[in-house]
Amino acid sequence: MTSRARLARSIPFWILVVGSLATAIAGAVMLFDRLTVMATALAAGTATGIEVYVGQVEAVVGGILVGAGLVGLALALTVASARSLVPAASAAVPAPEPFDGPAVHSTSATASPASTAGSGPAPAGGPAAHVTTVDAAGPAPALTKPRVDASDPVAPPP
Repeated sequence: MTSRARLARSIPFWILVVGSLATAIAGAVMLFDRLTVMATALAAGTATGIEVYVGQVEAVVGGILVGAGLVGLALALTVASARSLVPAASAAVPAPEPFDGPAVHSTSATASPASTAGSGPAPAGGPAAHVTTVDAAGPAPALTKPRVDASDPVAPPP
């Protein structure tokens, strides 16, 4: 499943398409209505100033609305074409699963006798400087040193 919504489910896209169609249709109806009224009135010889002069302006407004509707439809077609050119986004990377290994707890520099019990005798010279205890699940995983590339100018010499 893609992380982006499909264009067919985009509400702004459909508002653009429907609004453009409605504007173009309303402009066409207005344009043809005013032109037929003017043509019949002029042909009959009963044309008044309102039918002729106001009708011309209303016909021009209808033509502008048709043009605006066609520009909106062209814009919707452009958006649909551009959307098809954009590659689909890869699926979202799932969150890493929690580590199921044993929990490792560190103690302070002076370990209590309870935390050192079972860890072996303390080295000569006093209590252990740093003691780690492991839960009953098993030993802690071995830590590895990060791999250093010898060609890296910032890397310390091996």
